[in-house]
Amino acid sequence: MSDLVCPLDFRYGRKEMKAIFSEEHKLQRLLDVEAALARAHAKVGNIPAAAALEISEKATTELVKVERVKEIEAQIRHDVMAVVKAFAEQCPKHGGYVHFGATSYDIVDTANALNFRDAMEVMRKALAELRSALVALADRHKSTLCIGRTHGQHAVPMTFGLKMAVYAMEVDRHIERLDECKKRVCVGKMSGAVGTAAALGKHAMEIQELVMNDLGIGYAEASTQIVQRDRYAEFVCILANIATSMEKFATEIRNLQRTEINEAAEWFDVAKQV
Repeated sequence: MSDLVCPLDFRYGRKEMKAIFSEEHKLQRLLDVEAALARAHAKVGNIPAAAALEISEKATTELVKVERVKEIEAQIRHDVMAVVKAFAEQCPKHGGYVHFGATSYDIVDTANALNFRDAMEVMRKALAELRSALVALADRHKSTLCIGRTHGQHAVPMTFGLKMAVYAMEVDRHIERLDECKKRVCVGKMSGAVGTAAALGKHAMEIQELVMNDLGIGYAEASTQIVQRDRYAEFVCILANIATSMEKFATEIRNLQRTEINEAAEWFDVAKQV
């Protein structure tokens, strides 16, 4: 069975990022949230401790299979309830407590927050590595003269080190933005179908806090059925900003390595030459 989200997944992307957004990992994160919810219910006395223990022990894709979830979804036409039913099958004693008091997007959006957090960690590491490489190039070529260009035309001399320093500082700002948005983007919710958390009972707000603390993320202090999408939009804008810089850097190197310019070169080993 393919885990591809996009037809181009096989060609582009980091292994770590592909793993985060694979079908199996997505399912695992949904199970993680369901297990955290059960533990929170047990702490406030809503369900037996034994139920939380069984649910937590069975919250793994080694037991709850993607294939089984898809079989159930084909019958009932509801993705999250298919997960709940497949999960409950693995909890013969306490399966009725799986998903207790929750709405679908309590689970989905909280799992999204976990995936976004993991993805941000991968991106931050990659950006930090790029920044270090650019800083090293800036230092190495601080006295290496090259022509400066405006509108693609020769202007006045500059150093290649300055060009790399500008790029390094641009990457540094991307890291700052990524770090700063994390508190707004990586948040979950456990507040029910319309945000009132009525189905979770009198300990609802405590349950929400317990779940998110258990998972290591923040929570939306006010929400509806979903975590509000301005949070996701902010993340997408930051990703677009990062992608714009990467395209700019790549295009610059591509142009500078043209035969008639030959100021820079992209590294390839012999085996990768066309």
